[in-house]
Amino acid sequence: MINYSKTIVFFNIYFTFFVPYAVIPANAARLGLTAAQLVDLAAFLAIWNPAYLAYLNPATYGRVNTAQINALYRLYKAYTDGLKLQMKNSPTVFPTELDKAICDIHTNAARRSSIPKPTEDAGVSSKKVNHLNNEFRAYDLAEPDSNAKPPGTRRVKVMMLILEADKPIPTLAQLLPEMESGSMLFDIPFTEDMIGKICYIAVCFSNDAGDGNYSAILATPII
Repeated sequence: MINYSKTIVFFNIYFTFFVPYAVIPANAARLGLTAAQLVDLAAFLAIWNPAYLAYLNPATYGRVNTAQINALYRLYKAYTDGLKLQMKNSPTVFPTELDKAICDIHTNAARRSSIPKPTEDAGVSSKKVNHLNNEFRAYDLAEPDSNAKPPGTRRVKVMMLILEADKPIPTLAQLLPEMESGSMLFDIPFTEDMIGKICYIAVCFSNDAGDGNYSAILATPII
């Protein structure tokens, strides 16, 4: 059985909807995207599509293609994350509800102040260590056997730091935002230059009102 990354699959769904939507002139103007950013997005999608199809194809799936799609994912995710922050924080951009859904722009907490942020303490465990892809499970410390998100939780926020194996264990303050997952089960794609290093990860439950308490830091190898 081929071990496809759910993170890569879900990003493909997002990316292949977001780019065609964003490059429509009326949408690009409303979202405040520049001509250079539109050129970048079109070029990125042209590279992504054949790489993703090769990743899905059992005849071409393997070490080289996994490394390629993981590297593209980390590059393009960082780029689109920057665009989302740009659109969210610009005083001249007023996204529609459709914009928010397709572009994955979260509502500011201040607009949802009546909803309490999660109070549950999160935990995280390593589910499986694969080549260039580790699977994790977030859980509620009060109900560690449940895979369901606590009531009021919309997403799991992941903080991460990758260090050489001989480096000291980092503190939570040193970890960097990595991703948000709508599921308690998630995976993280890595690139070949990370092989042999240690992934330090912590998670918390989150909604539009804010973040709950972060878990203890978990260390897992990257192979």
